Amino acid sequence: MSRLRVLFVPDSVHWVTGTIAKSIARFNPWIEATIASGPVIDTIFVEQPELMNNFDLVHFTCPYASREWLPRFRELVPCVTSHHHVTDWELIKHNSDGDAIIVGSPEWSDDIRARGVETERVFCVPYGVDATVFKPPTGTQRAENRRKLKLEDSTTVVGFFGKNSSNDDDRKGIDTFTKAILSLKNRVPALAVLIVGPGWQKLTQELDSAGVQCVWVPFVEELQDLGKMYHALDFYWVTARVEGGPVTLLEAMSTEVCCLTTAVGIARELVVDGENAVLLPFNDPEAFAERTAELSKDDRERARMGTNARRTILEKMHVGITATGVVDVYAKAFENFATRRRVVQAIDVHQIAREGAASDLSSATEVPLNGLPRHLRRRVKMLESLAFSEHLVLYHNQRRVALGMIMREWLANPFSSMPLRVLLRRMLPVSMVARIVKLKNRSNSAPELVAH
Repeated sequence: MSRLRVLFVPDSVHWVTGTIAKSIARFNPWIEATIASGPVIDTIFVEQPELMNNFDLVHFTCPYASREWLPRFRELVPCVTSHHHVTDWELIKHNSDGDAIIVGSPEWSDDIRARGVETERVFCVPYGVDATVFKPPTGTQRAENRRKLKLEDSTTVVGFFGKNSSNDDDRKGIDTFTKAILSLKNRVPALAVLIVGPGWQKLTQELDSAGVQCVWVPFVEELQDLGKMYHALDFYWVTARVEGGPVTLLEAMSTEVCCLTTAVGIARELVVDGENAVLLPFNDPEAFAERTAELSKDDRERARMGTNARRTILEKMHVGITATGVVDVYAKAFENFATRRRVVQAIDVHQIAREGAASDLSSATEVPLNGLPRHLRRRVKMLESLAFSEHLVLYHNQRRVALGMIMREWLANPFSSMPLRVLLRRMLPVSMVARIVKLKNRSNSAPELVAH
């Protein structure tokens, strides 16, 4: 049986767009997947452009990497782009050139259609969540995870997970979050905040200085470990104004955490106020504080909403359900590509999907790289890790975590100069790097001096 050769392009295999790509690959056995981030294809395909011919379709799960690569790939194969959300249309408007466009919720279907994109090219495929990873804790697991985070059993814990670099124009409503926490502090005697994700130094310092216990975990590498973070929570808050998902809301609901959220992204369709979560107005910190204070006194009500939330995820938003929605998207992409390029449509996506439906789902934990030669795969994995480590340094000030990743790649690839170059570029003072370069240049020029 032939499979559809799909290249997925996220911003990183470690961030949400990478998780989306991995989920689609895992739950669609008729796809032969390759997942390579924007920074990696910037290197690999520039060096070996002929590798671009190894794919039947390209799916950009990141709306930024497509800026450079969509014009190149759309001349070769059908291209699917993503419209997660908008804060600056100029930065992402190129995605409207996709042969098919995926959005995560009806809010963004309406948005991109209002911008002039034809309805038949827009498909709503919710991101979903892996309910086998994000699942409720046992009583023992909850207590153990709280101990590791130095949180008392009697403390009311509110969670917020995300990365600061995604908070352009404060779309995540951190101002509302902060005001609400400070108000809640006066209503709940023992309160703590668990923040997971890089770049929140200012937020954590502000909460600490106000006397709020704040536990900050800047980086969680494995998805399984991220799932455990939700186990420590009593509440999860989404104070955002603009979201494509939010995926963290789905993860929290899947782990039976009592969630309070604005009507953002998929929340407006998914949440039934007071049944599986609490729906609150935008920019209203007092609403978050008041409802959380009320619910903190009612364990049974929180548990009821958490149970209902989990049921909602299993019925509608488990990734095994949502990820299969790409069949119609890819079929339309091939149809539009054939029309646009005036060629005969060579691939029947629906037939390939039907023939491959009975195949075993992938249980591999490694990122698939099927479309790349075997001799390149180790290097690609290294480049993914190094690109991510640079991102952690540049945008999140996570030097310690980044250093660990760089050193790990250096040990695994002792004959490659790439880890050393990243180490020099991102970890050492500029003056020291300049001296090293100067010494290297002198060394390289020495034989020429002798020859003269």
